[in-house]
Amino acid sequence: MRKLSVQFRAVTPVLLLSWLGILISLLLAVFTSTVKNIPLDTFTKDPLSVSNAPFYFGFFSNLGIMFWSASIMTCWFVAYRVYYSGTKNDFQFMLWSGVVTLVMTIDDLFQLHEQVMPAYFAVSENMVYITYLNIYLIYFIRFRKKILRSEFITLILAFLFLGLSTVIDLIPLPIPKDTFLEDALKLFGTVSWFVYYFRTSNEVLDRKLPTAIY
Repeated sequence: MRKLSVQFRAVTPVLLLSWLGILISLLLAVFTSTVKNIPLDTFTKDPLSVSNAPFYFGFFSNLGIMFWSASIMTCWFVAYRVYYSGTKNDFQFMLWSGVVTLVMTIDDLFQLHEQVMPAYFAVSENMVYITYLNIYLIYFIRFRKKILRSEFITLILAFLFLGLSTVIDLIPLPIPKDTFLEDALKLFGTVSWFVYYFRTSNEVLDRKLPTAIY
């Protein structure tokens, strides 16, 4: 059994940093609630409780967020593991892959391109899309060699699904239920994105560490 004192010394810095992040977030919520006169529990309660919606409300949207989040943590976990034992390029690739995925997750979760940026920052939806496109181009140019050595067909499929979903969002189709089609394609893209980075992460670990996740 590992001694409690050893555990305490090892985990305390990590817990303190984690708790600090939570504390700062809560203080920001209190400040915003006070300044904007917004009920404080609006920031903490479950969205389904606030809206009095049924449990299945937004089921596939929530599922997509779960896959986005899984992709982020997969990339950052591998970046952490190869920081000392792997190459600098592997570390940077996994780190920035997680960052790019985080941007996409936040946009999907808080609807940045549809609501937040146009309403609060006077940035048009098209400008947000152009910004994201530039981020993707920089990412692909910087890590093109590593991507081309991986199972990049899965990543291409992910972008194909996500791109089609974006096209339907920008140019609604003259058919019923086009929103369902848009969200369905986005979910296919999100899951494909996770599959690519999970398998790529496993390849990185397999090359750099004695054991890997299968």
